[in-house]
Amino acid sequence: MSKIKIGLLSKKRGNFKIQEKFVGKDNVADETYKEVAHHKKALIDAGYEVCIIRYGRSFIKDLEDSKVDLVFNISSMAEAAILEELEIPFAGSDTIGIAIAVNKALTKAIWKSKGLQTAPFHIASSVEDCSIFKDDPPFDYPLFIKPVAGRGSAGINEDSVIVNHEQLIKGVEEILNTIRQPVLIEKFLKGTEITIGLIGNGNDIKILPPLEISFNRAGSFLTFDKKEIDDDTFHCPARLKDEDIYKIKEFAKIAYQAIGSKDYGRIDTVLTSEGPFLVEINSFPGLMCTPKEKPHSYIGFMAVADNMSSSDLIDEIIRSALKRYKMI
Repeated sequence: MSKIKIGLLSKKRGNFKIQEKFVGKDNVADETYKEVAHHKKALIDAGYEVCIIRYGRSFIKDLEDSKVDLVFNISSMAEAAILEELEIPFAGSDTIGIAIAVNKALTKAIWKSKGLQTAPFHIASSVEDCSIFKDDPPFDYPLFIKPVAGRGSAGINEDSVIVNHEQLIKGVEEILNTIRQPVLIEKFLKGTEITIGLIGNGNDIKILPPLEISFNRAGSFLTFDKKEIDDDTFHCPARLKDEDIYKIKEFAKIAYQAIGSKDYGRIDTVLTSEGPFLVEINSFPGLMCTPKEKPHSYIGFMAVADNMSSSDLIDEIIRSALKRYKMI
């Protein structure tokens, strides 16, 4: 039997592109090549034939010429739409799932409709949309602001926690003028950040051990720079009682299913005194399991804590997609 041929997509990730708009291209280090190299080795070790396909003007021709069985490592709706149109199987959520997940406000609205806890929010498409927070705010300060379709904490910095109306105006204006996206304004959640990785579809879902992020500075939160510096402490599984671990995993599973995600994803939560609150879902989470001491991705860290290697993790995601397409 011939090996399954995987088309490994190489394209600059959206979080790098968004952050370049926010702080300038010279202030962002694009490390896409490291991720592609990691995935290539993992796929080969798992027994697949691998063909790297670079995203660019010849993408469609290269796809058709490659004769791959399945594409892996898509990182935006653009590739997903092209692959769907060409009827080429790929791992990860379809365009509908991506469209929902990318729009944080829509995601939160769906979760809310399902009775799942998420912070109250408001969308600002202009500075004028902030006026509601001046005299009679719909929810109390402090607030938290970020691009409505941001990724990987792009557009989030130390000024993203808002304590008054003047600061809100300044922060919203900055995002509107640089990233050029509407701004999600939500109630700032005080608690422990816990993120959960999931692999699979429907009811056949593997939930990885929840990862707790312990900040080295009191009152801190995840920004793009903090993710890149990577100087916080991770606990995996999270430092919770077994029953609470089970509850938050099931909570994440319901949230994942509600969005219609496929094959893999990551749910970010904040555990407060009132229980867990959903923050967002990531359809394109990092999957690097290296370096082993502290993998450069949250799901990679979870996988290593679950005694999985890079090839184990990537293979499980690929097999999930192959099953969904009834290819195995």
